[in-house]
Amino acid sequence: MQVKICRQLDQFTKTICVSGLALVIAGLIIDSSSVNAQVIGFTEPFKKIELSSDEAGAIATLHIEEGDAVAAGDTLAQLDSRVQTLQLEIATKLASTKSHLIGAKKTLEKRRAILKRLTELNAKGHASASEIIRAEMELSIAEAKWLGAQEDLAVRELEKKRAEVQLARRSITAPFSGVVSKIHRRQGEFLSPIHPEVVTIIQVDQLIAKFNIPSSQISMFSVGSTFQLALANGESIPATVKQISVITDAESGTVEVKLVIDNVNQKVRSGESVTLNI
Repeated sequence: MQVKICRQLDQFTKTICVSGLALVIAGLIIDSSSVNAQVIGFTEPFKKIELSSDEAGAIATLHIEEGDAVAAGDTLAQLDSRVQTLQLEIATKLASTKSHLIGAKKTLEKRRAILKRLTELNAKGHASASEIIRAEMELSIAEAKWLGAQEDLAVRELEKKRAEVQLARRSITAPFSGVVSKIHRRQGEFLSPIHPEVVTIIQVDQLIAKFNIPSSQISMFSVGSTFQLALANGESIPATVKQISVITDAESGTVEVKLVIDNVNQKVRSGESVTLNI
């Protein structure tokens, strides 16, 4: 309406009106800069992982359900491990068998005693040089067999450790404390290299709040600084800046900022909107 009125006035008055309109617009901009801007973000789990297994096989037991709290190291699922259990028993038996080592040691001790005795007899002229050479050769063979028996025992110990690792890989354990958000495979289902996922675990005792901050205002933020966030119910909670992206989005002119919310009592749910005043 004001633009139409200005068109009906003379050139001088029109200029004043247009200038006045510009002043009004400028005033609105100045006023808006004095009011805190609100940026809306969303919460997400501090950690989220899809637990899977690089071992193929059927799930023998599943110890959890969706919504269960788990601690780091808890066994969540167990694959069929009958073959691996037998392999470990065999490897353990072989590692504990030392008859070959004992026999090689006894032979070595005997060959050393024979060489010593022949050397003493040779000094008295009762043993020939060829007997000494033969005794030395047999001692060398005995030493090699003793060394080979030690190496075999070391290899068996390693095979036992490998069997232990292979058996342990049949168990799927929680890497951190959290909550089971989704179960992908149930007891009796087969895990394959194409679909190895078993469960999804999230950590919600802390949450991440993501905001896209205008690049012109990113200087207000620094890692470790604290801000107050407003929940949908109007409650205010503190959050600490965890990460500031080094990239400005070219289309929106914003920078992603992540803040950490202490959520030990789990008052805030993941996926909810939060508001930041800047």
